[in-house]
Amino acid sequence: MNTLVLIIQGVLALFFIMPGYSKISGSKERHVANGHLKANSSIIPIRILGVLELLGCIGIIFPWILGIVPILTPITAVCFCIIMLAGMIIHTAKKEYKMLPMLVVVFVLSALVAYYRFINLI
Repeated sequence: MNTLVLIIQGVLALFFIMPGYSKISGSKERHVANGHLKANSSIIPIRILGVLELLGCIGIIFPWILGIVPILTPITAVCFCIIMLAGMIIHTAKKEYKMLPMLVVVFVLSALVAYYRFINLI
């Protein structure tokens, strides 16, 4: 089971790299064009979320593998769950229902990692 959870951790890290990087590197105009941001809104919250997602890519794997503060791995998984819940709420409010299945799958995978890693710490 440990190997399966570690594979899921890797999948989650890979999943969050692309959106995290695009939130950091994308221009304000690009985010407005994609509907992620209103024209008169600040881009700072999107940049912060991108940084947190990229930090999560590190936190979901390395603390557990290296044994350095391993509690950070399940905490990161819980944070990924929170990000997915927020995404579900936002996409539902925008009536973008095609995104929901992917968000639910990532939420469930994050919840599994959080559960199993917390259990292994006890």
